[in-house]
Amino acid sequence: MADAAWIAIHAAQKERKRKQQHAEEEMTQYTSEDLNENWEFKIVRSATNAFRSPDAFAALLEEEALAGWEMVEKLDDGRVRFKRPRDARSKDHRLPPGLDPYRTQFGRPSNARISMLLVGLLFALGLGMGAFLFIGGDAPIFTAVTVLVPVLIVLIGIGAVVAARRR
Repeated sequence: MADAAWIAIHAAQKERKRKQQHAEEEMTQYTSEDLNENWEFKIVRSATNAFRSPDAFAALLEEEALAGWEMVEKLDDGRVRFKRPRDARSKDHRLPPGLDPYRTQFGRPSNARISMLLVGLLFALGLGMGAFLFIGGDAPIFTAVTVLVPVLIVLIGIGAVVAARRR
């Protein structure tokens, strides 16, 4: 039961942080020049706060510059806002293969991969606990726990991933 409470607390903290970041991103005031001169904007995110590293940050700026993107602001170690003139789209076909001018994720792993990794780890932990309990006793309670613990852990993990995807 303590795990469920921890998961709920963690989910609430993560949701609070997501809302705070969203509000911060929406606070940016664009000048009338930005809006009238047909600029387009995007935010590139890193699930691992890769922009803390000067080398990774420089790599991001260099790759985005190839597509005509200019840095507007570094929000934090995981988010950077860019802008470019809309007419830069006409040059997108000349970009190196694999360079997506509209990417919004930098590096690996993505948020989805991290979520799936966590679900897999929880599942493995549940199976390990279940196997330990199953091997360690003959009472019916051990058999019930062996089945219920992994199932509950997987369901909680799947629920967390689905909830995160809906937002």
